[in-house]
Amino acid sequence: MPDQTPATLMPFTAVVGQDQLKLALILAAIEPRLAGVLIAGPRGVAKSTLARGLAAIDTRAAGGFVNLPLGATEEQVVGSLDLAKALGDQEVRFKPGLLARAHGGYLYIDEVNLLADALVDVLLDVAASKTNHVERDGISHAHPARFVLVGTMNPDEGELRPQFSDRFGLCVELDDTLAPATRRAIVDQRLAFEADPAGFVAACRPNETALAQAIEAARQRLGEVSTPEAVKDDIARRCHAAGVEGVRADLHWRQAAVAHAAWQGRNQVESADCHAVEAFVLCHRRTRTPDQTSGGQGPDDEPAGTSENTSPASDHDGSDAEQNDAAGEGDWGQLPPRHVAPAAGYTLELGAADIVMPRRSAGRVFAGRRRGHGALAPGAARAGPTGSRIDWFRTLADGARRPDRSPDLVRRPQALRESLLDCVLLDLSASTLGGDAQARARAGVLAIADAAYRARRRFGLLVFGGARIEWLVTLQRAPRHIATLLDAAPAGGGTPLADALVRARDDLQAGQHAGRTARLRTWLITDGRSRDEIHGPSWPGELIVVDTETARISLGRARRLAEALGGRHMSLAELENARHG
Repeated sequence: MPDQTPATLMPFTAVVGQDQLKLALILAAIEPRLAGVLIAGPRGVAKSTLARGLAAIDTRAAGGFVNLPLGATEEQVVGSLDLAKALGDQEVRFKPGLLARAHGGYLYIDEVNLLADALVDVLLDVAASKTNHVERDGISHAHPARFVLVGTMNPDEGELRPQFSDRFGLCVELDDTLAPATRRAIVDQRLAFEADPAGFVAACRPNETALAQAIEAARQRLGEVSTPEAVKDDIARRCHAAGVEGVRADLHWRQAAVAHAAWQGRNQVESADCHAVEAFVLCHRRTRTPDQTSGGQGPDDEPAGTSENTSPASDHDGSDAEQNDAAGEGDWGQLPPRHVAPAAGYTLELGAADIVMPRRSAGRVFAGRRRGHGALAPGAARAGPTGSRIDWFRTLADGARRPDRSPDLVRRPQALRESLLDCVLLDLSASTLGGDAQARARAGVLAIADAAYRARRRFGLLVFGGARIEWLVTLQRAPRHIATLLDAAPAGGGTPLADALVRARDDLQAGQHAGRTARLRTWLITDGRSRDEIHGPSWPGELIVVDTETARISLGRARRLAEALGGRHMSLAELENARHG
């Protein structure tokens, strides 16, 4: 059943602005082979309102509008054994899940980039086959699952797996920059709707009916729309220039252009149709920007270890840089900031496990994660945490042995799958510019970020130097590429180490209290050369201090810093030699 009745929904045609999002949703409704729409943007920009509104007037949306919550279990999504029939009549019968309910309608996923990996895998299978196959709990069942998939995400909270984002035929990137007149009109509409929902919906009904009829007419026209050979060639060239992987972009571009032509009442695709849908098709698939395809050397062609304004690294002991740190008093110091590229000779291969860390005691669990309460002991548990799977055979067997009483649900032990956040704190102060230490350190950061991305872990990067303490990558699911962000960060000035540690600790604990991760691993990459005296308490979670000191006479400050914070000391060479183990 739909989540809301049409009488309580803000009408689709009454939403002010967001014309691009409206068009993308309409095209997905016209052409079901587009699979759906991915909407990237902040909260409060009418993403869910428009999706619900279109589903309410779509004459073919037999399944209405189904919301897939982030906390849903796999059983709730794909379906499972009908409990009432199993316990009451001892009959094995399939109970449909959310995918079955959404068939013929709209499946909506808010914050789709935060969806559990197990559910993402299920949706990938269903998106490819248009059929939900269920083989579990003694059930073998299959049913069609065709729907318009609408996913929303805030890019600041992390990227979506490329395999999943590519399944969305269209993508719309929104922002919250609104002109004053538009903001005023939005609020006026909203207040008018809240004052008299039924009257407001009745006043919009003619426009809603006309839109529904126009969508249905465009669907009927789809088979009559032809695509000229020149348009096909142009789409192929532009997809190649954008560096998209595979040909799904080409396929969806053609389908979207045909749908747009049908929506405009034309029987042949024109260049205007291709242009209208280009951003929808390429924004989540593009790997090259137009300026990278115009000839010449792009960012990927630049020799590693060099960049504009980078002076040759001198072979000194770092003492001049240390004096500059002392004189900087927290500003950029006497030497101007300079850009440093990661060194080409230090491409690391950190695996999913990376550095083997010593086990910490239960008292050192980060941010108050509870142990014991709600945890499952070995063997079947009769009452488990929300989301644990039911062992139907054990449940039914217990019920058969004790027919005089209602059987208790026996739950399967939940796999202890611990999430991990890799947080890197990178020292950009002048003292790290001795030799090639800064370039090597940046290569290490890229390796840690790449390992986190491949393992689908969360990642954060905070840089500090001079007057700057800044999150280059906020705490999120590891992005695919951070080299551009890192290359743009200049190095130089004093070392605000104490302030950087306070900032990182506060932000990490705030994120941990929000329930984002169970385990923290921090990489503090520094030479420790700071005027700040660092004392306890011990750093929350696991801490690795990567020592970038290159002076002939070692001061050992990074090692003492690791001891003060209860972490492990590691030289830059040890990080470079790290391998999956």
